[in-house]
Amino acid sequence: MRARAGAAILVLGVALVAALVVSAGALARTPTAAQKSAIVAAFRHEQGDVTIQRIFVSSADPSYASMDWGFANGGLSAHNNSVLSRSGGTWKIVWTREIEEPADGVCVYVPAAVARDLLGVSCPPAAVLHARTATATELAQMKRSFLHSKVTPYAKTSTLSEACVSKLNPHWAAAVSLSRVSGGTTFVWFELGKEWRPVFESFAQIGAPPPHKVMLSLASCVGYNPADFGA
Repeated sequence: MRARAGAAILVLGVALVAALVVSAGALARTPTAAQKSAIVAAFRHEQGDVTIQRIFVSSADPSYASMDWGFANGGLSAHNNSVLSRSGGTWKIVWTREIEEPADGVCVYVPAAVARDLLGVSCPPAAVLHARTATATELAQMKRSFLHSKVTPYAKTSTLSEACVSKLNPHWAAAVSLSRVSGGTTFVWFELGKEWRPVFESFAQIGAPPPHKVMLSLASCVGYNPADFGA
């Protein structure tokens, strides 16, 4: 059984038992000793004492780096790849995926030249990566269907907000559901027919997700990591 990348936050002092895939693009370079030390220290501060294999710094923009890492513990394992950025002298994780997931989700978080440099990814056009905020009328329609859909049985104890409509395909939208009981966040995707209706949600993963490019187009606006849903 594999654990999601985020599970590594809870895992300390573990060792990787399988080799990780090197995923850097041809133009990226290995970091200097000082860069490597700073990147590793920042990464482990966020993720714990995971095993780190390869680190690359972008030649297109040296304020970005990629890292292959993982852990194995108690029958659970994760082989992951993260991209970090440096701002104000501090490195921070901006995107993580399981190593076998598509890498084009990184395009939501970094410039196209950096994505190509670090991960060999050709980013799709800008329209694929952006969405617009839903109008008040659209959000009201989504809230009504959210409350009565079998896809979202928890709706009566949740609020729905931050709804965005894909510019790539305006028949798709996504929104954030916040539980009034637990405070947990769930993402809900909507499709437009006669009205907006929920078709997929992230908590129990009920329903069928939108097409790959639609997932990318909504990610930056709604705030989810597309790699968590195979995009």
